[in-house]
Amino acid sequence: MITYINSEIHEFNAIEKVFSEPSSTQKMFWLNINNPSASDFEFLKNKFNFHHLTIEDCINKTKRCKINDYKDYHFLVIATSDRHANNAFSYSNIFIYICSNYIITIHYGENKSIKKIMTDIDNGSNIVSKGSDFVLYNILDEAIDQLFVVTDKVEEKINFLEEESMNNPVQSTLNNIMSVKKSVIKLRRVVSPLREVLNTLLRHDDIITEKYRLYFTDIYDHILRIYDLIESDHEMVTSCLELYSSQLSNSMNKVMKILTIITTVMMPLTIITGIYGMNFENMPELHAKYSYFITIFVMFFISFCEILYFSKKKWL
Repeated sequence: MITYINSEIHEFNAIEKVFSEPSSTQKMFWLNINNPSASDFEFLKNKFNFHHLTIEDCINKTKRCKINDYKDYHFLVIATSDRHANNAFSYSNIFIYICSNYIITIHYGENKSIKKIMTDIDNGSNIVSKGSDFVLYNILDEAIDQLFVVTDKVEEKINFLEEESMNNPVQSTLNNIMSVKKSVIKLRRVVSPLREVLNTLLRHDDIITEKYRLYFTDIYDHILRIYDLIESDHEMVTSCLELYSSQLSNSMNKVMKILTIITTVMMPLTIITGIYGMNFENMPELHAKYSYFITIFVMFFISFCEILYFSKKKWL
């Protein structure tokens, strides 16, 4: 699907139709391509003389965010996130060609950042006519807002797991902690190169006009905040893992303490039953009338004294 945006949004099935009229390229335009075909890439290469390495990045769906400078244009790879029905997040990229006269975006599947901007344009927002750098700002702003949603959800999961690790550490808790830790590491791999891209963009006067430089400075501050949040989340999930291990160790120590107390209580009783369980003939206590009841009483008394002692020492 090809979307051509100037003053209005138009949908095309073939990219050639977008440029069938000479007037289509005489002023600033935004061309968005969803699920491009090989013929689309061939047309872009011939029409705009795009470098074959950038085409390969689009075809191979390069993951890492980056910015490359060429003679007549700049090529960017921007990461965006998408939230699914089960609260899971996935990451996809937008491949962007930009110069002063146009901006071309390429992505695979529905992209929420692009869709949100198109909805704003449909509602009368004047975005494209303000320049390619302003369109780029809106794409980056939406992408970073989505990353804020991801960090908020990750932090909620960490707080929940921290409470679970404190109160009821079980095997599933460990599995969830490791899952969240992988999510944090993956998020950091996405945000770290995106931060570098934004830092590089701020030094490009040929992409960003002075009018909108403050806008890009603002989203650069946002990405720095996200990166700080990710670092904080990484420390929290590591602390959560340590807390889980500590609580599990404490639970094991409690079990061992109870077993040790039971063993200690039973030890003198075992000695008594062992002595009077011997088959000697000359044991006077065996022939006493109340020897059985006395022995049982002594055993209970010893057990009671031991338990009382352990309680005073707060070992129980």
